[in-house]
Amino acid sequence: MLFRYGSAVTGKFFYDRSDIQKKISSLLVGGQSFMLKAPRRYGKTSLLKNVLQTKKFDYFYADFRKTPRLELFNNKLLEYLYSKMGIKGALKQLQENAVSFLLTHKTTVKVTLPLFEASVELFGGAVMKEDERMVQILDLIEQTAKELDETFYIVLDEFQDVKKLSGVETADILEMMRGTMQQHENVCYMFAGSHMTLMTEIFENRKSPFFNFCRKFVLDGFDIDELKQELVKAFKSKEIVFESDELLLNLLHKLKGHPANTMLVMQLLESLITEEDIKLISDLLIQKAYDEAREEMNDLISEYIKEIKTKEHLHDVIYRMASGERQILDANSLRQKRAYLIDMGYIRRKERGVYEIIDGFLEDNLLMI
Repeated sequence: MLFRYGSAVTGKFFYDRSDIQKKISSLLVGGQSFMLKAPRRYGKTSLLKNVLQTKKFDYFYADFRKTPRLELFNNKLLEYLYSKMGIKGALKQLQENAVSFLLTHKTTVKVTLPLFEASVELFGGAVMKEDERMVQILDLIEQTAKELDETFYIVLDEFQDVKKLSGVETADILEMMRGTMQQHENVCYMFAGSHMTLMTEIFENRKSPFFNFCRKFVLDGFDIDELKQELVKAFKSKEIVFESDELLLNLLHKLKGHPANTMLVMQLLESLITEEDIKLISDLLIQKAYDEAREEMNDLISEYIKEIKTKEHLHDVIYRMASGERQILDANSLRQKRAYLIDMGYIRRKERGVYEIIDGFLEDNLLMI
């Protein structure tokens, strides 16, 4: 298989993104924290994991959308901490007997005994609130990194959902996180999120604790020219060619460089080629793969449209973009609605006064209504 769809990909299944990979690699080597925001299904998780694995950096990863309780996040952090100390499966051992755990590992652990004892105290000591426990774990991770003379890498995915964690006692967990993270010199934090509005609010609002905390990036779609070369090479590895380069180029422009949609179409195209046992990709075959992908994504696109319709005038604005009709809102209102659509991850600004819908399937759906 040449293409994977629906999950984070690395290595040979990772395509394009050479420029942003170089930038992120440079930041990681320097231990510089950063924020990466992108629309849903735009490959931000794949990008981070691919760069980290390419650099052979060990890292901690947590997805706040899939981590409903702060306690679970803290336990993941503790497991990571102990793995860096040289202990595997620490939490299970701690749950069975904290004293025995301490005695068993105190002579083999990679850090000094006081630091190790402090970590055990976090698990078996006095009862404390989970947000306070989180701060102490993060500080221990920093101290461990310093003792080992390493940079630790922590990926916090879908970071905009951090406030939704149950078990948070403080009014603003962001204040606590920023308060401790800003003191850390040996931990590189990577914050990623797909809710553009909330990520903007957290990292670019002057009143937010994380304002000016780190570098900020917006992940664009695929570079079509670069991707075209990589796809041609991938298919040629199986002795498969396109009838013309123009066919592939037209398809990629139609997909608007949307990472997930593009990989879905490529995977379906590869499947059709295998089923029909052919080596030449025709326009008819491309259209068939595109139509199958669009049909598969129909339910998700319908959800997008429902979300767009929750705010007044947004649907009219994006419909007029798709159809090429003149916008009827006044300049200030139109600017505001476009800003909403950008933050929601449905359109992007190409240049002054010029905007485009980022999802070709969404554009197709709008034109069918």
